Amino acid sequence: MDKVNCPQFEDGCSVPICPLDNVSIECGIWYPGEEICKRRDFQTLDWIRKQKAIVRAKASPDRYFTLAILEAITRVQRGIEGINPDQPLSKAKRAEQNWIMARQKSSELESYERKKERNSVAKKKD
Repeated sequence: MDKVNCPQFEDGCSVPICPLDNVSIECGIWYPGEEICKRRDFQTLDWIRKQKAIVRAKASPDRYFTLAILEAITRVQRGIEGINPDQPLSKAKRAEQNWIMARQKSSELESYERKKERNSVAKKKD
């Protein structure tokens, strides 16, 4: 199936990352403030939910997100930022990988800190 077969497409849909468009899925970039897919049967997709959360978190509209980044996000917080577009296109893929790796390390550290805090509280109760 492709984007043209979508009823939203007929209404002038201009989403930069479309669940029905393989090219945008692989190469698309999305800036907060740009359109998000409105097709009802795709509203449960995790990455579309994250796009909406990013908008609610008032993310900077001048930094972009790729599908890989949206899928790697575990929790959207205020201050979340995408990738700086002012870099050479040749470095964009590496910037995406660095963004994802930094996010994963941060998530692992937060998990470790929460576990450490729970253990500390449990020891105090004993």
